[in-house]
Amino acid sequence: MSPGLPSARTAAIVSLLLVGVALSFAFHATAAGSEITYEATPVEPGEDPDPVAEASSNVTDLDERLSDTADRNREPVRTAAATGSFEGALSSELAIALDGAESRYARYDGRYYEWSLSTGDETANATIEMRPTDAESVFAAVARPASESSADVRRIIDEGTANGSGVRSGLFRRDGAYYAVAIESEAAVAGQIASSFAGFALTPVGRGYAAVGLGLLAYRYREPTRDRLLTVRRAAAVAALAVPLALVATALFETGSPARFVIGPATATVVASGVVAGACVASSRWRSLVGVTVGIGLFATAAIAAPLGPIGFLFGPLAVLFGIATGAVPFGYGYWFARPAADATSPSDSAAREDRDAGP
Repeated sequence: MSPGLPSARTAAIVSLLLVGVALSFAFHATAAGSEITYEATPVEPGEDPDPVAEASSNVTDLDERLSDTADRNREPVRTAAATGSFEGALSSELAIALDGAESRYARYDGRYYEWSLSTGDETANATIEMRPTDAESVFAAVARPASESSADVRRIIDEGTANGSGVRSGLFRRDGAYYAVAIESEAAVAGQIASSFAGFALTPVGRGYAAVGLGLLAYRYREPTRDRLLTVRRAAAVAALAVPLALVATALFETGSPARFVIGPATATVVASGVVAGACVASSRWRSLVGVTVGIGLFATAAIAAPLGPIGFLFGPLAVLFGIATGAVPFGYGYWFARPAADATSPSDSAAREDRDAGP
């Protein structure tokens, strides 16, 4: 055996362990920076209504909603704006664009309107009412006193731009002045949501990697000169470490629904089971490979479905597929450490090596 090979193998195991530990806190790292930046824009009734429509849920921005609607399908809204009302059928495109537009006021073509939309439950017919109104009336009706709002809202108004958590956008009034408080960048919020989701998904992956690294390191420490470190049985013991490791990490570092004690550990176990699959392939145990893959998939799906109910039967297989994909790294380790460090020179040497390394 090459004297440099054991140190290379040990370095690979330690690297996997360190990566696993780092990923185990991926969600905590992404959630720590999940505060949203809000902006307070001073507004006056006679100015551009866009900031008000963007900030207040009581004012529907029809221009924004209809921006992707074909011009011919906007006719009902134009008719209501010109005559005060429209009653008739809406195109499916317009009906989708106006879905949920239940505010008291609307902004359309640079003006404010009192707004009402009534639709039939089973028909495409609708009644749209639009009566022009002045900005002062809208501001008086929808603005909320800043003094009665949260401390975050008052701080955003004071500073102009500030981070906040759970802030409700809207139009606020303070000392006779009005401020439209809204998210500074929708794109940044989308990025934060995507980052938090990635952190949530990678956390059990890290714990699966850490379990494999810890198990391999224990065997490596126990038998540093062993040529074939893993058997299928040993690989299964390594993968099983994912359950207690993930449970302890969940209890120590996470809060929330009790379902977290199932979803995370189940996914981590699927990830770690890649080491068993790798060992099966290395030893050409194809039936065991199929059994492990199907068995761990069914186990994880059932475990996830137990606390989540019927939706778990949708989320469970997705978690299993994600775990199998990210389990490619443990698979590589299982394959590598289940093979001899140096190829046997003859079939008899190979058989002798298999007999020697088949121990527990």
